[in-house]
Amino acid sequence: MSENPITRRASYGPSSPDVGTRGANTRSKIVDVSLDLFGEVGFFNTSVDAIAKGAGISRATLYQYFPGKDEIFLELLDECGRALFRVARRIGPLGPTEVGFDNLNWWLGEWSWVFEKYSTMFVQWTGVASSDTAVRPEINRFIGGYNQRITDRLESSGLEGIDAKAAAVTMTAVVHRMNLFIHTDRAYGRDTQSVVDSVSVFLQLMLFPDTPDSVLGSLGLSAVGHDVIDIPPMPDIAGLSTDDRIAGLSKRAVNTVQTLVEAGAVQFRERGYHRTSVDDIVEEAGFARGTFYKYFSEKQDLLVALSAEAITATVEFADGLTHIDPMSDDDTELRAWLDRYLHFSTRFAGTIDAWSERSADSDIVVRLGAFGQAKVDNALLRVIDSRTRDYPFDPVMAALVFRAVIARVPQATQELPTPLSHDEVIDLLTACIKRGFFTRAH
Repeated sequence: MSENPITRRASYGPSSPDVGTRGANTRSKIVDVSLDLFGEVGFFNTSVDAIAKGAGISRATLYQYFPGKDEIFLELLDECGRALFRVARRIGPLGPTEVGFDNLNWWLGEWSWVFEKYSTMFVQWTGVASSDTAVRPEINRFIGGYNQRITDRLESSGLEGIDAKAAAVTMTAVVHRMNLFIHTDRAYGRDTQSVVDSVSVFLQLMLFPDTPDSVLGSLGLSAVGHDVIDIPPMPDIAGLSTDDRIAGLSKRAVNTVQTLVEAGAVQFRERGYHRTSVDDIVEEAGFARGTFYKYFSEKQDLLVALSAEAITATVEFADGLTHIDPMSDDDTELRAWLDRYLHFSTRFAGTIDAWSERSADSDIVVRLGAFGQAKVDNALLRVIDSRTRDYPFDPVMAALVFRAVIARVPQATQELPTPLSHDEVIDLLTACIKRGFFTRAH
């Protein structure tokens, strides 16, 4: 990422744009306070006034250094981005050998170290990147540059059977999502090294499915045996779903509620839940604000309705997955399931992001997300654990990696300079799943 010189805005600074030691210390304090606040209450809930107060300066003084909190976030992004690029430059040759596997495992370990150091930024940028902010293009630009570096490494490593650029996108998407799970306490009690080792095995097989078992066992990786996933109780959603809300209403009122719900789903997907306002929703729907408040108390109430609808579909997807044999030479059932899942995840993308980021203030939304994700993970565990393997393997972490693949990779492929088509995404997901989880299973 580009260097950010320490400068004042011309309207406030002295004749020279460079600031002295005192100015540099003030700027540093603003950045440090912002990082703390982003970690405590989240990027979207942090105000410029709160940052200024925490730094012991006035709002006007803060604006001498940064036009707003988006630019502070970019400064922090630049810092952690440079750390990731330093690690990427040091990746050694990859391949189906002990050296190649060791280099991959080392890189993932170093990435996790950077993630640990800048965990607040990485946890926050998931939500920020999915929202309509000034930061979003910069995050996408950084990810694009980082993926290109990984692509170059893969192309020089003799990768076959999968496009290098698509493989790079998959790698960065999965690694980031798994690190997010670690730092939001959703790795089912596994420590960082256990997660890194599980991701290492998956990525090694996804990239080089002909890797011998002896290579996969050469590093003495941690591997937990069969385990179970505790599924929290299903929250009571009686009266919360769209169908419940429209029961007994006139045909015209039913159409109004359904239109508002669809508008909310679109805006949450395109702008992100936090950046979406009631005004955005009613503009999308073509109604007045008063119409919205006739049926919903606030935008969070609409998110609850979408979550209640999404959880029903989530349970159906989880149950349907357990009837698919991914080892079959015929991929028809797996591809059909992925096709349905992509349509579902596209419609409910904003809702699922709120679940993944745990960014909603609603307790029912948080509990619905926890139930739905555990339900899917348990189904994935049953599919993955139905085969034995002769290499280090943690079925629970493999299930979590599986969910990271189907949940994040489709979104990541749309951030490519030339986004993948729907069918191309299904091709990629099928290849990743078959190669990474089932090529070597017995």
